[in-house]
Amino acid sequence: LHHFQIQTTRLERDKAEIQYQNLINHLNPHFLFNSLTSLNSLILTSPKEASSFLKKLSVIYRYILQNKDSELVSLQDELTFTQHYIDLQKTRFDTGLQITMNISPAYLTRRIVPVTIQNLLENAIKHNIISDDSPLQIRIYTAAETLFIMNTLQPKGFVETSNKQGLASLKSLYGYLSRRQLGMTKTATHFTVAVPLLQPHTI
Repeated sequence: LHHFQIQTTRLERDKAEIQYQNLINHLNPHFLFNSLTSLNSLILTSPKEASSFLKKLSVIYRYILQNKDSELVSLQDELTFTQHYIDLQKTRFDTGLQITMNISPAYLTRRIVPVTIQNLLENAIKHNIISDDSPLQIRIYTAAETLFIMNTLQPKGFVETSNKQGLASLKSLYGYLSRRQLGMTKTATHFTVAVPLLQPHTI
């Protein structure tokens, strides 16, 4: 019975990891398409900015390729990667996207699943209206051994590329990596995801 329980747990964890990998594969082409569209515009109007944009895009995909088989990465590495991603999105949305970070240095060595923050930011961008008149505000901060990603709610009427299993897959994977669960809270004005920051020895 104990052996059967172990096998069942492994199968469920493998399923969660496959679901999360499918989420990454689903988001990457969508992100790449939008990035190439922005890059094409920059090439015509600002070649120097286009060069900088391309370098950041290459850093993003290098990070994804390097960590696609990693179970966990440091919060420091994830935040460095995230900043490049934010820079590209700011090029696309300008003042329509407002992202602030408040990260305690004490948590930088903690571990999270690779591209967690990117996926949550992409989810917020994909599902909400973004404009200069109605900027999407996202706050990334740490508290109580947890990373919070909170965005204002201004939902689109229709999301063409929505993957409703994305957050569920991410929550399932964290459930197998830690006793602490990934949490989600929705109010009338905000949507918040709470990501447990894991100890380095969790790997």
